[in-house]
Amino acid sequence: MDLGRLDERYKPVLNLLRQEAPQQALDRLNQMVQEVGYAPDEEWRILQYYSQCYYKLFDKQKCRAYSWAALQHSEGQPFRIQQLEFSDYLFMLHYYPEVTDTELRELHFMYDRFTQTVEQYRHKVNHHQHKQLRIGYLACEFTDNVVSRFTIPLLIAYDRDRFEVYCYQLGEGRDWLTDEIEKQVKVLRRYPRNSELSRVAADIYADEVDILFDFDVHASGGRTMAVMSYRPAPVQVAGIGYMSTSGSSAVDYFLGDAYCDPSGLHDEDFREEIWRLPHSHFCYTPSARVLAVKKKYQLHEPIIFGSFNNFLKLNDEMLEAWLAIIRQVPGSKILLKNSSHKTNALKIVGRKLRSLGFKPKEYILEDATEDYLERYLDVDILLDTYPYTGGGTTCEALYMGVPVVTRYGRRHGQRFSYGILQNIGLGELACATFAEYIAKAVALAMDKDLLQALHQQIPQLMQESPLMNGAAYVQAVEDMYRGIWAKWLNGRNK
Repeated sequence: MDLGRLDERYKPVLNLLRQEAPQQALDRLNQMVQEVGYAPDEEWRILQYYSQCYYKLFDKQKCRAYSWAALQHSEGQPFRIQQLEFSDYLFMLHYYPEVTDTELRELHFMYDRFTQTVEQYRHKVNHHQHKQLRIGYLACEFTDNVVSRFTIPLLIAYDRDRFEVYCYQLGEGRDWLTDEIEKQVKVLRRYPRNSELSRVAADIYADEVDILFDFDVHASGGRTMAVMSYRPAPVQVAGIGYMSTSGSSAVDYFLGDAYCDPSGLHDEDFREEIWRLPHSHFCYTPSARVLAVKKKYQLHEPIIFGSFNNFLKLNDEMLEAWLAIIRQVPGSKILLKNSSHKTNALKIVGRKLRSLGFKPKEYILEDATEDYLERYLDVDILLDTYPYTGGGTTCEALYMGVPVVTRYGRRHGQRFSYGILQNIGLGELACATFAEYIAKAVALAMDKDLLQALHQQIPQLMQESPLMNGAAYVQAVEDMYRGIWAKWLNGRNK
């Protein structure tokens, strides 16, 4: 099929999607399918159009159904597109509370079918006898973004006597952080978004990188994971920016920690070996915008709860728990602020809240704004989402003194906020059930003295915790690098 010609034919639909008019896009798509039609080898692309429409309409069930159907229609679908779309599908699964641990594991493990079809590089020990261990980092952006907030020390505070750092960015984005990273590393290569991923892999292989670390995995469209499939480095690691296994036999290790990945809890969910750091698998560095917030917190009367997560993380069970909390704290309300701008999000979420019984006085809906960080201090307690919990939002809130109540589960990605709270000594705010979650949020809201004290104490707890001890974190990761490299060498020499 001629993909460009099909997209041109359905350009009115794609334009409406870009203009954040998904309902009009869906209506136009239905009309064009009836009037214009499509060939059998184009059906997969039409199904993708439907999935995109429902994604922007926040209809997660139909979005998932059409996305899966598109993946099953292989006729005419290029291998690379199918691989990247499968990564998108895996990422999307984390939004659904009904997805079981078994289903999540088995679908991720299916990704290895893509790995097995790629011709992988072979590695000889004599190509990896450098004075310093060469560490490669792979990401879609080395810019000021949420994943960078968790990885900066690895890129600028490493031991230069023992390591050389190579960065590979699958996009042309650039900002002040990119410039700073480029000064600190041996190489930072940036590639246009439409670059052949085999070319990126070839560059990594030519650079004789010893250990390659994928920060994004199946996030950001799965392009970094597609590069990893070629195994351009002899030892490959995944983690930090993704919540589950890569599912790929090309990845040797997944970076975890003692809280998100207690030994024996979910090892079978990972194709990789989990390498556990003693405290946290990431290190939080607040952004300049966080540091610039000067607003002072004042206790609200009545209490204001808040959620600053992506609205796609919302689900009925979560919202019903929030309603139960509000009804038990007289006069309280919840501020729901979306983490990304979506034109239709406020209307759609507003309808959902009302259908579940929320009264207009019990909630505030806000779109993403540039000054969103100051709004953290307009709430007393942040309520985390589940099963897709917070990471960056949890750290931002805590850094500014806002206590976070979270629910945790069995999976790595369901324990991010749990691990953060444990690391700062507030593990009692993490709950194993929704009943406990509701009870603790209500109890905290009723204890004004404790709430005031927490707002004063949490910033110091955060700053003095392992979460922000960059030197110790880098040391732990570098110890891991030395360990897994010695293991590879020993295996090659047997």
